[in-house]
Amino acid sequence: MNTRVSLYLDLLRFSAAMMVMFYHVALSRISGGVWQWYRDSHIGSDVVILFFILSGYVIAYVVDAKKENKTDYMVNRLSRLYSVIVPALLLTMVVDTIGIYLSPDFYIPWINSYAIYDNVTSFFANLFFVNQIWTFHIRPSTNGPFWSLSYEFWYYMLFFAVCYFTGKKRVLLALLILLIMGPKLWVLAPTWWLGVWTYRKSQTINHSQVIGWLLFLSPIAIYTAIKYFGIDADLLIWTKEVLGKETVSTWLRYSDEFIISFVYAVLVSMHFLGLVTVAKKHLFWLERFKKPIRFWAGLTFSLYLFHSPLMNFFASVLPGDITSVWRHLAIVVCIMLVTVALGSLTEKHKYKVRNLFRWIWQQLSTRKTQVQTT
Repeated sequence: MNTRVSLYLDLLRFSAAMMVMFYHVALSRISGGVWQWYRDSHIGSDVVILFFILSGYVIAYVVDAKKENKTDYMVNRLSRLYSVIVPALLLTMVVDTIGIYLSPDFYIPWINSYAIYDNVTSFFANLFFVNQIWTFHIRPSTNGPFWSLSYEFWYYMLFFAVCYFTGKKRVLLALLILLIMGPKLWVLAPTWWLGVWTYRKSQTINHSQVIGWLLFLSPIAIYTAIKYFGIDADLLIWTKEVLGKETVSTWLRYSDEFIISFVYAVLVSMHFLGLVTVAKKHLFWLERFKKPIRFWAGLTFSLYLFHSPLMNFFASVLPGDITSVWRHLAIVVCIMLVTVALGSLTEKHKYKVRNLFRWIWQQLSTRKTQVQTT
């Protein structure tokens, strides 16, 4: 992958994680409604589609460039997920427990669901990525962003089935995974797979700089127009009228904006395809900031999964007027400081998680071989 393309994607994904954090800080219970205009943009859910496209794109690249076999694929995906997911779940439990003790009134929305049984159930449901399958909606207390991890994991598994098996095994394994996933994950799966297609297309695409810039910039203009005219909001209203609010809430939930999500996915795909051409002769400035971009990009996953419980905790204990911009800034700074401290720690020990999963995978493979031999 071209260095400037890689740096741009890194910068984009970290910026996207920051936008999600700001979107949640803009909640009225956190900042008193001062940033309601940002909440009204619904940009938080839009960014998740960007993450799905990025995920499919990067997975396709890694598998292609590093020639990952079955073991490498599974070990690398699981170690990447669990190196951050386990610390994030533990952080959520610890921070929420302290927050409830120090500021119970602030945590009223979650206190009733913080019984030991519910807490343990939530922990393992999210740990094993069944928190959003079918009609399940199990969030780990204040950590709302965890919903997308269920989608991500099962898309990884579907890719594994489709790309590493053939014939009947491929069909049966893919069908089993689809059966586990349920409608919510089905309807957004094409956005993730479009990321895979976009990477493969980017390897053979050959167009002029003019077309490249058109593909690169036009999605931004189209997205702005969609927001300005409220097309996304109108489509959501139409979806609820046609399918019924109860059906949408029960069976789709976070996938309720699937129609506009497909549009956004196409726009992101266009942007990436344009990027490949534009980066050949432009965007040199990215290389000047290579180190900071790589550093902050490496904290993207941690920021995404750490920020919500940290946000609620700091919002509950920091003094000052809830509408104070300085207080909002203090919340963001505190989130970033903890994320850098914990995120850097988890990144340093990621290889240990990888080695653990490789050992487990090898043990399972050895037992399978022994059973087949006997």
